[in-house]
Amino acid sequence: MRHWRRKMSELRELPNGWQFDKVKDVSLSIQYGYTESSTTEVVGPKFLRITDIQNHKVNWDDVPYCLVNGSEKMKYLLQDGDLVFARTGATVGKSFLIKGDIPESIFASYLIRLRFPQSMNDKYVWYYFQSPFYWSQIIDNSILRSR
Repeated sequence: MRHWRRKMSELRELPNGWQFDKVKDVSLSIQYGYTESSTTEVVGPKFLRITDIQNHKVNWDDVPYCLVNGSEKMKYLLQDGDLVFARTGATVGKSFLIKGDIPESIFASYLIRLRFPQSMNDKYVWYYFQSPFYWSQIIDNSILRSR
């Protein structure tokens, strides 16, 4: 097996003082998105879907809206530093790091949101989601599920 296809668990040496952690162990929360239909009518917050994430970018002007009540909206509201990734389909594993000032937005049900402590470097975590280690796990798990 080529080096870049090895799983992190197969690596034995880390820089001094480093350790392996699971994403779930360093996350404040892991949450599935909101289930609703999107609309072009301004009926509520923007409704970020997998298809709105293209080439590591979101054109917020093109993101549709959705109807959601106040308490549900607060539960799914996106904020700076949130990382969302696709949980199913042809784009499983695809991720996007929410950065900066975005429109009031919630995320759709085929996305999963990770939220991390402010002390954690969110870009570092996002880089992990781009790494060969991450993608080898996505590919390996996808193959296992398809059998």
